[in-house]
Amino acid sequence: MIIDRPQWKLAIEVHPADWKFPAGSTWLAGWLWSPQKRVTTDLRAWVDGRCFLANWGLPKPGLDEVYLQRPGPPYLGFTLLLEPHAGASLLRIEGRDQSNRWTEMFRTRITVAPEAPGCPPPRDFPGLLPAQLNPLLQLQVRRPSVPLPALADEIISGAIAEPRDSLPNPPFFGALEAPREIGWVRFGRLSITGWLAHRERRITRLTAMVDPLQEGTLLHGLSRNDVADGEFSHLVGGESSAFVGHVDLPADTAVPVLLKLFAELDNGEKHFVFGRRFTPRLLAGAETSLPVRSLRTFVQAARALRASARRHGLPGGNWSALQPALRQAWQVFATEAPPKPGRARLAPEPAPPRDPSAPLRVLVVTHNLNFEGAPWFIFELAQHLARQPGISVRILSPQEGPMRRVFMDAGMSVNLVDIAPVLAAKSAAEFSAGLATASATLSWKETDLVVANTMVSFWAVHAARAAGKPVALYVHESSAIRRFFKQDCAAALFPLIEDGFRLADRVVFTADSSRRVFALLGARGNFALLPSWVDADRVDAFAAAHDPATLRRKHGLDPDAVLVVNIGSVCERKGQHVFIQAVELLKEELARTYPGKKIQFLMVGARPGLFLETLKEELARLNLGTLACFLPETGEIFDFYHLADIFVCTSFEESFPRVLLESAAFRKLIVSTDVNGIAEMLGPGDAWLVPAGDRYRLAAALKEALTAHFTGDRTRPERARATVLRKYHQTQSLPRHMRLLRAIAERRT
Repeated sequence: MIIDRPQWKLAIEVHPADWKFPAGSTWLAGWLWSPQKRVTTDLRAWVDGRCFLANWGLPKPGLDEVYLQRPGPPYLGFTLLLEPHAGASLLRIEGRDQSNRWTEMFRTRITVAPEAPGCPPPRDFPGLLPAQLNPLLQLQVRRPSVPLPALADEIISGAIAEPRDSLPNPPFFGALEAPREIGWVRFGRLSITGWLAHRERRITRLTAMVDPLQEGTLLHGLSRNDVADGEFSHLVGGESSAFVGHVDLPADTAVPVLLKLFAELDNGEKHFVFGRRFTPRLLAGAETSLPVRSLRTFVQAARALRASARRHGLPGGNWSALQPALRQAWQVFATEAPPKPGRARLAPEPAPPRDPSAPLRVLVVTHNLNFEGAPWFIFELAQHLARQPGISVRILSPQEGPMRRVFMDAGMSVNLVDIAPVLAAKSAAEFSAGLATASATLSWKETDLVVANTMVSFWAVHAARAAGKPVALYVHESSAIRRFFKQDCAAALFPLIEDGFRLADRVVFTADSSRRVFALLGARGNFALLPSWVDADRVDAFAAAHDPATLRRKHGLDPDAVLVVNIGSVCERKGQHVFIQAVELLKEELARTYPGKKIQFLMVGARPGLFLETLKEELARLNLGTLACFLPETGEIFDFYHLADIFVCTSFEESFPRVLLESAAFRKLIVSTDVNGIAEMLGPGDAWLVPAGDRYRLAAALKEALTAHFTGDRTRPERARATVLRKYHQTQSLPRHMRLLRAIAERRT
């Protein structure tokens, strides 16, 4: 059966004869294609008022090539497992496209065997409300032009849908261990783990998809001793059947999301092995914000959801059932929604110190000693303090790292403290006891002021307060406390982390966007907003003393190539996976546009780990080895600013990244995401700014930056340098930090 519509061609190849359904489960299967090049992003069937979700986007060898002129993706196939209830009379099939619009493609009258189970009772609205109100409001923020009732229908239909997960069928055996009902997402990537083996053949490749246009490879073949023993010992490669990896999650993916895994065998066959519907939960990365906390907004959303529930035939619930659901929904909304602007007042800047040369012993606590932005920030601040008359500086860190040598070469002592038991505490009492033990060895009598770097160092605020010492907390994060610490600390510690903000004499932010994330904790008036800085004199001296071609040879790079350099620790937050995807989009076009030109894309900041391994595999799979490469983390970061032609930042989350300040001071063409404090630092006249995670917009910006490079257009680099020097020159910024810290030490705050 083929249904032809202007937008869609739907073929239902498997269905019951005359649409007479037996009792129990029945499969529908077929394929779906759009003559207008629309992309399927979901597929569902309605049996009367019940919604069944399909496994869509499955390979259809032969047909994919005919209609797409390539093997795919996107893939055309689908399967639908239905279990109609006795008395059901109408079947409808709907598809969703990339514009988030559902279109009915097919409907027919059906009959169902009378011995089939009856219709299950619908979910009641009070039970749905607390979990669905915030997602509705976030959806409204993302799509403000769509009427609220239509968005509510999308939320309710997704909540009542009946997913049908697909598990491996023999001769495949395995388990998809993550995601389950909830999928944890970090910076646009979903984590995937499990195991898979075949009874007779070797699995050569395992891939995963959420985005219908992008298929990613998982790392398969890892050790799995429990599979090699017992009932699965007969499987080929069972001892190395584990898989791990990530898949990109598009920002506006419909909930519940469909994850598909495909296995390729050594005989060339490709099989659909896992299908799982899940609800994503963000662990880290940019999240659609809620609207400002408002009772009116809350009531409008609750009413829209209740009206939609009625349209879907759900019981609305009486007042006694609805009242506690409304209270719970309000608590969730009020906890996560930002307050109205102006609630948290900034502290005034202090007057100059009474005695600028008075002795001052400063203990700087930094969360680690890695070559990262936050340790470099605190190093430059500590170095500035140590150069002032009467000030001595000591460094304390819970982790060892290469920055130890940098601090020591600048004349500062560095000590380590073990706070692992403190952060692993399961209660406030356990935290306090562990902190007392960890801080007992510290020289509090030789300390006049504590400076804690990053909110990971919140424990230092508590330790300083217990010792009666004034303390400043520098916060570089732009992620809410409960989400940032969710995987690393027990929930019992969250109030103590929040107390760190309240107890500090000053909480210092360099970006107002970061301050707003923590606005609820600033009611004491102890928040300070001070600009970061760039050492322009050092930048200019370095540029004058070093030749870019010589630096390229020093690091084994082609002195004649155009170098597009992405600097930052290789991790999900920095978005190197999006950078690679953008390079893949540009690969053929750049070869045509600039024939004979060498263009190379560098990622500086590689550190060993699973994420790096998956990125290397992706480079190999996309055949980008001659275009893109990784270089390790380094303390010689100025080398790479100076040798670069174009600087790129692809971060999902940044407070006020110093790499952008310094690349602007080096007069580089800049392409960057516009997250958090970046938009406060540079404008569209200074750099090409793009949304985080958008490989298409990133590729377009890179193309424009390359055009500017080849045509000699230096407008943006010169504007960027002028902007950062006007606003963030060290001679203006560092004295303000110095005055604040002196005032805290003198107890004048």
